Amino acid sequence: MVNLKNLRIIKQKKVKTMKRRGYLIGAVVAGALLFSLNTNVQAAIVPISGNATSYVRKGNQYRFYFKAPTRLTVTTKAKYKILNTSNWKCIPYKGKNKNTKVFYLRSGHYNLTTKSGKNVKIKTSATRITKIRNKLETFSHKTYPTTIRYPEAIPLKMGQTVTGLSNMYHSDKLNTTNIYKFTLDKDQKVTMNMSVQPVYENSRSNIFNTNNIQIVQDTDYGYALNQWETKGTLKNGQYSWNLEKETYYLEKGTARGRFSFKLSSEDTNALPSTPKLTKVSSTEDGIKVDYTKADNATGYGIYGSSVRRHKSKDLLLDAAPMIGHSNFTPDSKYPDVLTQTISKNRLINGETYDIAVRAVNDEERLSFSPVSANQKFTYYIPLKGSHEKPKTPTLKVSYYDDHGSDEPYIDIEWDVNPEADSYEIQYSLKGSNKWATFFSKARSGDIVDDPTNDFGQDFKKDQVYEVRVRTLHSNLISDWSEVKTARVDVTPNR
Repeated sequence: MVNLKNLRIIKQKKVKTMKRRGYLIGAVVAGALLFSLNTNVQAAIVPISGNATSYVRKGNQYRFYFKAPTRLTVTTKAKYKILNTSNWKCIPYKGKNKNTKVFYLRSGHYNLTTKSGKNVKIKTSATRITKIRNKLETFSHKTYPTTIRYPEAIPLKMGQTVTGLSNMYHSDKLNTTNIYKFTLDKDQKVTMNMSVQPVYENSRSNIFNTNNIQIVQDTDYGYALNQWETKGTLKNGQYSWNLEKETYYLEKGTARGRFSFKLSSEDTNALPSTPKLTKVSSTEDGIKVDYTKADNATGYGIYGSSVRRHKSKDLLLDAAPMIGHSNFTPDSKYPDVLTQTISKNRLINGETYDIAVRAVNDEERLSFSPVSANQKFTYYIPLKGSHEKPKTPTLKVSYYDDHGSDEPYIDIEWDVNPEADSYEIQYSLKGSNKWATFFSKARSGDIVDDPTNDFGQDFKKDQVYEVRVRTLHSNLISDWSEVKTARVDVTPNR
């Protein structure tokens, strides 16, 4: 016979157990829901392979790591973006269909985020750029100069298409300097058509997204042609220069990413004619330069470089449309102003300068005439005060030992002469039978810090240098001082 009292007790235990189980099941469900909500609030960082099929969802960061520069192909219906560790957005190329994009990325970490709320399939395929580089570049990176050395530039022909990569590698040995050269056998308007696909989007902080195109003439008489600067993606952009018959170097700045360009040329009559020097003279203000009028000119630039110290010719006084003019404001009469003065502040009394003039036209970007025939001219400040021969200076010479660093020099001192306009300094490596000369505007002394240009070598321990100085007052010159010597104490660690 069943004990009803015991049966009721058993049933009550079962009910309590079921209630306890229900409580446990509910707690588990609630905890799972809370965990799910928390995962949506706090983004997870999920490693993702460059060669895989994965699933992505909103709220997570999917991190790639590429040991070397990589071409990454992404296929997905998800809306997403890829950023580098500086939060610069990576720019995609078009793929084979609307769901496929291609990225060219430098080595490093990248994060992919998506706006898709549900798990969406994403397929990635990564290839090292070194494996496909010969398909992306017209010239191997090994054929470019290792530094900006114009004579070693890669020759170009008009109409030749050039493709390449810029600044994609951390090692300069694998990057290119993007230096080219071309030659014109007559005056031509040269047009550059260029397309650029950088690695990153435009932003104020992104300094690796700007292309600078600079053309430099192969001549001692340098000048600044207009630079062509582009930022971000460019498709078939064009820029032109009017150039005289000559060889030119083209330098492309290193925005990170892929590029393609082509040069074309056509005849032009936009260049000014060549002016001629008519008179060069010394004044209290400097060297006065007179020249003839040039057809089609809107301004003129004067060249003047030290014959003794410089091989290249610097624009000592630039035409107003280029950089600005110190004497007057450019106006409609500027093309008719046929005299300019190189300021005495840029000159040294007794120094000989190579003077030339060039015309410029800035109505359609900058166009330059050929440079005029040059004239060598020695500048002497017009004589004032005493007409007597200056007093011979008293000289002190010593070698500054910087204990093997890279800034040693021969220290030269002389007594101050209030009438001196300049000093001529000569120094010689004892035993060379050669004197190197330079002029100084300093009142009481100067230095020799690098004898390499004059003697083909830097300072070496136990070398002895001889030094002498004389004073100039206008074109009046003193006798040479007594020769003094300085011995090099230690070979510099250059």
